[in-house]
Amino acid sequence: MSAPTVAVRRLLPVLCLAAALPLAMSACAASRPAAAMPSSAEQAVAAGQAAAEPAAPAQPAALPPRPSCNAEAAKASLIGKTADAATVERARTAAGGHTVRVLKPGQMITKEYLDGRVNVHVDERNVIVDVGCG
Repeated sequence: MSAPTVAVRRLLPVLCLAAALPLAMSACAASRPAAAMPSSAEQAVAAGQAAAEPAAPAQPAALPPRPSCNAEAAKASLIGKTADAATVERARTAAGGHTVRVLKPGQMITKEYLDGRVNVHVDERNVIVDVGCG
């Protein structure tokens, strides 16, 4: 063995002990109960500062309305039509969705469900065969 390898082998147990010692010491330390800890107002008074008034809890912001999709409203007027940009946009507005995607036969798609998304299914000739949500 070379001299550096021997030196590292001798130091390895010492380094492991030095790394484990603070962890072992912290396990022995007693934790203080919350009642024994000073509040922020008490800490401010001890530091010679004026105690700050507690802030009123903020009201949560109202959630935006969930988008909804009604594919039945778009199916009747769009099935059998060619899926060009204007027709696809009509499908989105008729169904009340916020986004739209055209799904071709055999195309790989993501499986997550989005309530406001309109799915326009087309055949090999780009003719709309179904309209769905998700």
